[in-house]
Amino acid sequence: MNRPTATPPLVNTLEQAREVIAFIHSQWQEAHWRAEQIQKKVYAPSSERVAQSDDFSQEQALMSLFDAPSQAPATEEVIQSEVEEKKEALKRKRRQPVASTVETVTERLEPLQKVCSHCGQEKCEIGCEKSERFEYVPAKVIRHEIIRPKLACPCGQGGVSIAPLPPSLLEKGLPGPGLLAHVTLTKFMDHVPLERQKQQFERLGVTFATSTLCDWMAAAALWLEPIVRLMKQELSSGDYLQVDETPVRVMDPDVKGKCAKGWLWVMGQPQGDVVFEFHRGRGQEEARKLLGNFGGYLQRDGYGVYGALAKANPKLMAVGCWAHARRKFIEAHEEEPALAIPIITEIRKLYLIERAAREKGLAPPERMALREEKARPILEALHPALEALAVRVLPQSPLGKAARYCFNEWSALLNYLKDGRLEIDNNLTENAIRPSAVGKKNWLFIGHPEAGWRSAVIYSIVVSCRRRGIEPWAYLRDVFTRLPAMKQSELPTVLPANWKAASPAI
Repeated sequence: MNRPTATPPLVNTLEQAREVIAFIHSQWQEAHWRAEQIQKKVYAPSSERVAQSDDFSQEQALMSLFDAPSQAPATEEVIQSEVEEKKEALKRKRRQPVASTVETVTERLEPLQKVCSHCGQEKCEIGCEKSERFEYVPAKVIRHEIIRPKLACPCGQGGVSIAPLPPSLLEKGLPGPGLLAHVTLTKFMDHVPLERQKQQFERLGVTFATSTLCDWMAAAALWLEPIVRLMKQELSSGDYLQVDETPVRVMDPDVKGKCAKGWLWVMGQPQGDVVFEFHRGRGQEEARKLLGNFGGYLQRDGYGVYGALAKANPKLMAVGCWAHARRKFIEAHEEEPALAIPIITEIRKLYLIERAAREKGLAPPERMALREEKARPILEALHPALEALAVRVLPQSPLGKAARYCFNEWSALLNYLKDGRLEIDNNLTENAIRPSAVGKKNWLFIGHPEAGWRSAVIYSIVVSCRRRGIEPWAYLRDVFTRLPAMKQSELPTVLPANWKAASPAI
């Protein structure tokens, strides 16, 4: 039987009738799946977890992958003590610990009755009871006034002496480094638009026009751009990159009546820096601008542009993303759970191997050896299972599309076995994109195409700091203080990877 065409053929024979029925069924199945996906996006939690199948739990998966411990727990007392320890740890976790940096104000309440009603002597203190509550003190904006005395000799011949102004990010500008860092992070990390920040400042007794705040953001991005450029150079000089892209709406004066679409492209390394770039399109030209002359492992999703680049550049080795492959089967499992869950279970085994490697703290060579021993046999058995599945389902069904994605990406999906440094998926890069995804739900769009690069620069700094455990406000305040007097050769010292605060932040 021939594959159904875009429109059902005329029915003249029984064979043609079967073909029409198969076509209508495939169209209905795809429409039903799309409706369920839309409903899930609108109403359901965004979780990719699938309930464990009754015949294969996570514990059974672990037992099938790894040998049982050589010694069982010795006694019931040991087990009971472990249970009690877990309960105590849970109790401690429920009560939020107070940060050591929180200022503490102590108030002492003396009792009214200090004299004993029985003997008339004054009571002495035998202890105290402590309780706590948290209070909020509104932030404040400080007006930093700089006075520079002018000195001159009464003879009138020695000229006038005056101290030079300290270097500033904005010539004759109002913001100090701490205020500029605050406005920057409030927009790009807390996702508060500048208009709302203006209202917040008004409640604090100062007024900054929204256009003024926009000028501050432009200046901040301009000063930070050389740092991000140097970060990109160091990323591109390595041999492993993870890349992804996300759409963002742009107010384009050339597009009347609606927002245009732009793209934030992102490149990074696990536990390393992340660099964003803004481009108007999503084609090969933009991908080349992002990657430049990079040659090495390139981990990405199945987007065809990256495949075209790999064909043109033999130095690029495509590394697939098992999270994308798993996601497609999870989306399809409600339609055919009996067929999808066995594949999902096998992919889950691959992730359990990765979890075991992380928990054991394996070095890259050890993780590579573990994958060869445990993961490769699973992958060798998974490929024929996918082939058998593809025969049983319609090509345009959700399961058929999931199987086809794996076939098209199979060699790239296997490449993570080649080096223990490589991740099994591209989730770290997707996580790096999340701040921008949350942000565009609040500020809705980028105000102008020329402003896209500013967002990319600032997101690069903020996300890289968070990845490295650096407090972003402390970093930005220190860097904004040092940059005006810094030489080009000193820029590497303020990269997030090398940064050490010049002085304690206040």
